[in-house]
Amino acid sequence: MRVNFWGVLAGLAAFCVADACQAQEFSSSSNDVAQIGFSTGIFNVGDGDNAAEMRLDYRDDHAFFGVLRPIGGVMVTSDHAVHGYGGLMADVLWGEHFATSFYSSVGAYHEGDGEDLGYWIEFRSGIEVAYRFDNKARVGLGFAHISNADIGDINPGAEVISLTYTVPVSAIFN
Repeated sequence: MRVNFWGVLAGLAAFCVADACQAQEFSSSSNDVAQIGFSTGIFNVGDGDNAAEMRLDYRDDHAFFGVLRPIGGVMVTSDHAVHGYGGLMADVLWGEHFATSFYSSVGAYHEGDGEDLGYWIEFRSGIEVAYRFDNKARVGLGFAHISNADIGDINPGAEVISLTYTVPVSAIFN
């Protein structure tokens, strides 16, 4: 049974909108820091042909229009699939310690021994709910959908559930 990405995304969005009056602000260079994210999870959730997923990404602290932060990274799976991507992320901060991140990206995909997603260009969209520590590191759960948006001959798509830990860049390089 495949997970219905849009159903899960709509449910999470409804949860966030229901509590929107408590949203403090969008993250930007004035209230957050650049981060390096380390993720692990399950690629192709709900399909009999799933694989382990590992991801490394960079989340910049400068926000376009005060809201959209650049992101870039690489995902690899235990089936040797690779997806390098870049895009934009919006973080909604809920008080001092909680954040919801929405992101969309595009990049090159190589299937390796894994799932044929139908084209070498793939889009990744997702949501992440995280706890933010006092030092601005985060730990969160995410759900994403990878698809070629019907630009390929086939478009099976893949869902990903992951656990992510982000650490401020300054904690690594200072």
